Amino acid sequence: MIDRIISFALEIGKLNHINVAKSLWEITMSQLAEFIGNHLWLSLAFIAVIFLYLSMVMNEKMQAFSNINTSQLTQLVNHKDAVVIDTRSTNDFNNGHIVNAINMPLSDIISGNKSIDNLKDKTVITYCVSGITSKSACKHLIKSGVSNVFNLTGGINSWIGEKLPLVK
Repeated sequence: MIDRIISFALEIGKLNHINVAKSLWEITMSQLAEFIGNHLWLSLAFIAVIFLYLSMVMNEKMQAFSNINTSQLTQLVNHKDAVVIDTRSTNDFNNGHIVNAINMPLSDIISGNKSIDNLKDKTVITYCVSGITSKSACKHLIKSGVSNVFNLTGGINSWIGEKLPLVK
């Protein structure tokens, strides 16, 4: 008999917790609907920011090349005989570049420079000033048939920031 009373009391307690949880959910959803109704533009802006952030993350994960840092660049050059391509202008290249880097501006890569054919079986690392233009270079190199492509995150600025040597 006591067991039945205890189990009955427990069942009533469970029902109360479920009802409380349901009512909290309903209250929260009604407050959310009210907020969205009162602040439509703010809500749309928030959704747009979330969408843009998710698309950037997905784009980063789905790219065919990898972003590397300066120490990884050094390892790839020393152990994999990687070819380093500077996508900056010739003037910027002449003012200072990474040792053994080849100057191949983005315009040359886009136009289909003949020397790209020599890179198809090699590990290639591209860099620019900040690492953004060289991402485009990586995409064009991959389209041209170069399979093992890397981008230096932060470009030459990260190289200089770590006080690594430049050649003029």
